[in-house]
Amino acid sequence: MTNKKMLLATVLLSTLGFSAASQADAPVPVTADFSSAFVQWSGFAKVIPGNDIVITGARSGAVEDGVLTVNGDGTFKTKTPITLESRLYWDQGTGTKTAGDLFATNWTMDTDGATASWGANSTAGMDIKMIDTASGTELTTTTGVEAASTVILSVNSDVPVTAGGALNLLEPLIVQANVLATVG
Repeated sequence: MTNKKMLLATVLLSTLGFSAASQADAPVPVTADFSSAFVQWSGFAKVIPGNDIVITGARSGAVEDGVLTVNGDGTFKTKTPITLESRLYWDQGTGTKTAGDLFATNWTMDTDGATASWGANSTAGMDIKMIDTASGTELTTTTGVEAASTVILSVNSDVPVTAGGALNLLEPLIVQANVLATVG
């Protein structure tokens, strides 16, 4: 036992000594030096179920947010798409309605289409396209993917912002759309 205790003491002392030595070379922060992190919490109930059909995220989970790659001229493309599923929605003996099996529906956007906001920056000129990457089909307010239980949605705009002067690139670009799954 004495050898094990001696080994443990040696390891602890060498670790503490290494830690102290590495801290000795660290810079000393000066007055008024700071770091910042932009954080945000937001949320809302993203899904409004129908009588017998409901939209869910992948594998019947929550609808997750997508991620965009934004360029300095206001063009953007999807980095992380959003997966949506249409499912049967009924009381399965629990007393409340729940999502069940996948069900093929027709996918479009409501009459507002896709919109963008970019803080105080202008979004004038953006040409937002929503595409189902699984089929290559664009969703609009009148047409889209037909007879599919799952869509994988990306958005992009290849057209630079046309107005508003200098852009504040620290502003978050948010693209929103109300996607509809309609029984055909």
